[in-house]
Amino acid sequence: MVTIEFSDLLRNQAEQVFGDRVKAAVWLRQPRSSFNGRCALEFVQDEASYLLAKETLDRLEHGFAW
Repeated sequence: MVTIEFSDLLRNQAEQVFGDRVKAAVWLRQPRSSFNGRCALEFVQDEASYLLAKETLDRLEHGFAW
């Protein structure tokens, strides 16, 4: 059985969106109201929460602030 590491998937996407590993790390570790006051890495616990966080990054990538 393959274990999906949602935090790794999110980290990879953040690095692509921000184009920089440090900027991605800052974004991933800042508490956000859209993640119930938690940082993205704390928020992502399963597929559903990963998809919500991924959607937030998708919006940022396309120029939409959340």
